[in-house]
Amino acid sequence: MAIPLESLEGKYEILEKLQEGDMLMVLSDHGFTSFRRGVNLNAWLLANGYLKLKEGADGSAEWLRDVDWSQTKAYALGLAGLFVNQEGRESQGIVEPGDEAQKLKDELISRLNGLRDEEKDAIGIREVFDTPQLYQGPYVGEAPDLLAGYDHGYRASWDCATGVVSGPIFEDNTKAWSGDHTVDPRLVPGILLCNHAIDADDPGLIDMAPTFLRLFGHRPPPHMDGRPLFEHPPGQGKPAKAA
Repeated sequence: MAIPLESLEGKYEILEKLQEGDMLMVLSDHGFTSFRRGVNLNAWLLANGYLKLKEGADGSAEWLRDVDWSQTKAYALGLAGLFVNQEGRESQGIVEPGDEAQKLKDELISRLNGLRDEEKDAIGIREVFDTPQLYQGPYVGEAPDLLAGYDHGYRASWDCATGVVSGPIFEDNTKAWSGDHTVDPRLVPGILLCNHAIDADDPGLIDMAPTFLRLFGHRPPPHMDGRPLFEHPPGQGKPAKAA
């Protein structure tokens, strides 16, 4: 969302110090929403047969130490990522890369999309994303295989983030950390304020670096994903000064 800074004149001292040709941008890389309920994807994977525990383990150990990798097809770690226990990549992987891994991902996406929190009669996960369909470039392999797009009020539970398998799939967040942005990114767009009109209809964070290069008179390299927010920088074709 882009907002003209002129609407804030008289409220902030820095606006009064700008000179002709100066450029001022204020931006956030994301928004925020409430975090009321946690989702333990490892508990869901266990309940649905995709993850198995070692004999005698109760799943309470952190960092997936209770997991029997010889029988586990998928696991979760961190705040949004799901991973296939892929042969040749994970040290004890059992899922063959290629068609078998893709079939598993498609199945998980189908079952987790719209995952309901029956206790609250609400949707906990809006959509699960297959990361190779989102990203491109040499570092795609570093990303999780799937990303969970949580709904408003939901996020990965604290236990899920640290690789704990036991416990309920859904539980209340009882910590003081009651807001977050690790949800469906369409729910938490960032904010951009600028004292010059921009040409882009839907600016994104990846557009910032090529924009700044253009403003300082440099041509953005072709490998950059983003695009400058200005077709022609303000200031009669001359690079704008950074404010």
